[in-house]
Parts: sequence; structure tokens; C-alpha cells
Amino acid sequence: MKINRVLLIPFLGFLSLQAAEVSCSSCTIGKDMVKCDYYVVRKHNLKYQKNCLAYAKSIDTDGMHAKAAWYYLLGGDKDSAKRCSKKALDMGQHYASEYKGLVDIVEKNIKDAKKELSFFKHKVKNVNYVKKDIEALKYIYKDFDAKVANEILFK
Repeated sequence: MKINRVLLIPFLGFLSLQAAEVSCSSCTIGKDMVKCDYYVVRKHNLKYQKNCLAYAKSIDTDGMHAKAAWYYLLGGDKDSAKRCSKKALDMGQHYASEYKGLVDIVEKNIKDAKKELSFFKHKVKNVNYVKKDIEALKYIYKDFDAKVANEILFK
């Protein structure tokens, strides 16, 4: 079978264009995550919460519900964070109990927070990294009681 090179070259160009579009989409998603982590978590600049939400939505649709829960929390959408953490827990992703417990603290549901965070401590053993998570949430949710979170996790 003979292939006409004149027809093949534009077709190959179309394929590389499609690959570039997929790559750029991935770049945008990665940029959203980096901006969220840098500006919202480290610099406490809430103007970038839209990046957290964009990243959360993109990974939520890919089934990364536990990670999506955290980024929804950072984006200020505690309802989606709660939904995703429940979905992740149903899938056996026990580390999502951290996010569920933190949402419970934001909602002043301390009894449920103790249950979730105790389960988290039991499963994860070294929970020291959560200190930075608690610190970030203090700036995002004015009603977030960091003292309660620290007492549950570190006492």
C-alpha cells in the first residue's frame, strides 16, 4: 500500500497540535496547583483560591477525591471538601479522614471531628505535617479553631 506523503504531513501536524493542546491543559492544571500551594498556603493570599478550586475540580473528575477534598478546603468550598472526603473514605483512602475532620472543625462539629481525626492518627502514625495544614486553614476560615485541631491531633 502506497501512502501519499502530501496527505500524511498535515495529518501528522494535526496529531502534534492535539498533543500540544493536551499538554497545555495539563500545564494549566499544574499551574493552578502551584499557585494554590504558594499563594494560599504559604502566603495566605486568598485571591488565589480560584486556582485551588480549579485544581480540585480537575482532579475530582479524575477520581482523586482525597486530594481534591484538600484543595476544595483551600479554595473555601467546605461542602465539596466534605463530599470528596466521604467519597474517598468510601474508597478506602483513610488519609481523607484528615480533611473530613478539619471540615467538621470548621462546621463546629467537634464530636465528629474527634472521631475522624482519631481514626486518621491511628492509620497515619506520623501526623506532624498536618500542623502546616492547620496553620493554612486559620487564614481561610475565620471560624476554624486551630486550638481544637491541635488538641485532637497532638495531645
